[in-house]
Amino acid sequence: MKLNLSVLLLFVLLSVSAQPRITFDKPHHDFGRVGENDGDAVHDFTFTNTGTAPLVIQNVVTTCGCTTPEYTRQPIRPGGTGFIKISYDVKGRPGPIDRTITVHTNSSPPTTNIRISGTVVPVDRLPSEAFRHTVGAIRMEEMHVSFNRMFSYERPALVVRAFNPGPNPASISFINLPAHITAEVSPATIRQGEIATIRVTYDASRKNDWGFVADPINMILNDNRAQPHRLTVTATIEEDFSRWTATQLQNAPSVTLDRQVIEAGNIRKGERKTFQVRLTNSGRSRLEIRKIDTGGGQILTVNAPREINAGAASDIAVTYDATGQNGSQNRTITLITNDPRNPQITLRFRAEVTD
Repeated sequence: MKLNLSVLLLFVLLSVSAQPRITFDKPHHDFGRVGENDGDAVHDFTFTNTGTAPLVIQNVVTTCGCTTPEYTRQPIRPGGTGFIKISYDVKGRPGPIDRTITVHTNSSPPTTNIRISGTVVPVDRLPSEAFRHTVGAIRMEEMHVSFNRMFSYERPALVVRAFNPGPNPASISFINLPAHITAEVSPATIRQGEIATIRVTYDASRKNDWGFVADPINMILNDNRAQPHRLTVTATIEEDFSRWTATQLQNAPSVTLDRQVIEAGNIRKGERKTFQVRLTNSGRSRLEIRKIDTGGGQILTVNAPREINAGAASDIAVTYDATGQNGSQNRTITLITNDPRNPQITLRFRAEVTD
């Protein structure tokens, strides 16, 4: 009898300790310089299940439609390998590549990030083709300045160009710029047939924000303040945890959710329902929830504490407003924290809205 109990206890302990673990051979791939007409930039990220239970990739989330994932669908046994194939559409996207892809698995932690980078080299075009956006008397190459990822202490700069098809000289300036953005135009006066560069510099330390952020800035032509034109500047601001010491990492907070997906089931149109998700800080220092991103709009609202002490837990209240909604609903909530091993947590919401 004692032997049977010992065997049973050993089996239970082994079952509890069995965990899958995803380990990438190389979590970052640099494409280098890629021609805009060379077709999609493609890379296979290979990984191994270094855990002790079968590994399942539940989802692979990209930040835009320009990045397409394919991945191993079947469970991967311990010691087995799999792949995630990432295709980046370079057509019409000259400039830097910097994309983070989030991999959702049944391992702990449940999310792992991989990254692609590089530079898309533009093809030579006539000004009428390269400068697609008409802004008053000039034409702009882009109306969106995308900085992609940057650390909270960085101050990067990007350049967009403007072309004056003529016949009159034109000048570009900016008004009411936020404190963290500067824009310099050269030359100050653009004559017919000339190209000017607009150098936009972003000071992340002055933005005092985290995750994806967007700033519309006002560009004016020939000092005409009555008709400003909008140029959008975006960035994704992250903390550089690679600068943390071993002691800081050892004493860091550690966040977990009791579920990664809220399966809301059927909700009647016009109804409001609230769901609870348990968040636990099993680390050694205070956890900060720096930002909660629901993707905009009032459909999803999240009520969560901004700080959770070490060893404590708290509920996050997620309220869904089905007013005006219908059919299958898939939403994403992103929590940005100061957990160096899990700085960005993705919580998915699924529901079926019926009349």
